[in-house]
Amino acid sequence: MTVIYKKTQMIVVGYLLLILLGSILLMLPVSSRDGNMTSFADALFTSTSASCVTGLVVQDTYLHWSFFGQLIILILIQIGGMGFMTIGVCVAILLRRKIGLKVRGILQESINSIQIGGIVKLTKKIIKGTLFFESIGAVLLMIRFIPEFGIGRGIWYGIFHSISAFCNAGFDLFGDYASLTGHYNDITLNLCIMALITIGGIGFTVLDDLRRNRKWKKLRLHSKIVLTASAILTFGGTLVILALEYTNPATLGGMPNELDKWMAAAFQAVTCRTAGFNTIDLTDMRASSLFFMVLLMGIGASPTSTGGGMKTTTVLVLLVSTWGLLHGKRDTVLFDRRIASETVDKAYNVFTVCLLWMLGAYFLLLICDGGLHRADYVLFEVVSAFATVGLGVGITPDWNDWGKLILVLTMYAGRIGVLTFVLSFLHSKDDKIRYPSENIMIG
Repeated sequence: MTVIYKKTQMIVVGYLLLILLGSILLMLPVSSRDGNMTSFADALFTSTSASCVTGLVVQDTYLHWSFFGQLIILILIQIGGMGFMTIGVCVAILLRRKIGLKVRGILQESINSIQIGGIVKLTKKIIKGTLFFESIGAVLLMIRFIPEFGIGRGIWYGIFHSISAFCNAGFDLFGDYASLTGHYNDITLNLCIMALITIGGIGFTVLDDLRRNRKWKKLRLHSKIVLTASAILTFGGTLVILALEYTNPATLGGMPNELDKWMAAAFQAVTCRTAGFNTIDLTDMRASSLFFMVLLMGIGASPTSTGGGMKTTTVLVLLVSTWGLLHGKRDTVLFDRRIASETVDKAYNVFTVCLLWMLGAYFLLLICDGGLHRADYVLFEVVSAFATVGLGVGITPDWNDWGKLILVLTMYAGRIGVLTFVLSFLHSKDDKIRYPSENIMIG
């Protein structure tokens, strides 16, 4: 436990230093368009949102921040998406420094890898894979943006939105907090952004497994679970959102053709996987749709990915375990493999701690809100922050400093992992005494 405690502290402190450095840089007058210093609360919120690849903003990214400020935000997104330890290893590799066992252990904890063996090789693949997919996305988006915005702005938009999408950050440069609502029928832009979000949210270990083993039978259990859960959430989410919003004249019902409706529903289902872009004005969506999106956001992306949330593997293991319990089965089995009881226990612990954190943050934000906004909007904001999604319903800029601080801590805990966050403050020792057991009534 002492080793785990030290690893988690390193991760917590590392992200904290990154956020504080970003806050200082964003406070500089050169970071804003009007040349004035940005308040510490707004700079801290923006730096946290970028470093934790969330996407919630209290200042419009295009209208408030200068090119320098946008560049700082993009660097924070890239470091936060890949993990600061991954960037550190990249620098060490370039300087030809030896990577010791301690650093390897911290790196394993940082990217949530199953084993420490081959962790440096995996890190190299993460770096290469990130640059590969982001480069392809940037080129495709440049081709789309240059005719509309010109060469300079088109190139910058291509790079910015490719990195923001692959890292599941959701920051955009379209202004007026509009995100992609003005491009709901743009097939090239929608498909490119959805592809980057999906690839970034699957997880680097799954991508590496797919590269090495192209047949389903040869894939590892982890990859099968991630791919199955991702497919169910994407296609199932598309159908549910389509059904709920199909007759809503303010959203899908007002779109001219069926392709636009299907594409918009699919985009919303994909972006709920911790991306933060949206092609529909969320304030026009029905309450049932927003609640369903809260569920998708809470589940989030997959382990070792750029996304957040409770993770697809956690939720799927819980559902299969509960289903087995209801049918009197002792073991949790997926794809003819038994899930270790320790893994099932960890899934329950992660779910419980995540739920408690979100409920606690929701309660505190309701107090800060003072009844100004709908309760379901506040819940949406909390889950969006904790799952590092970044989708908003227009209330983020309205929070006072206490509300911003609660969301900052929520984004921070959601990005590094709530168990990692909690363990960094708890220096527990191994139990050397086992007490007598006694049964109690449950349920």
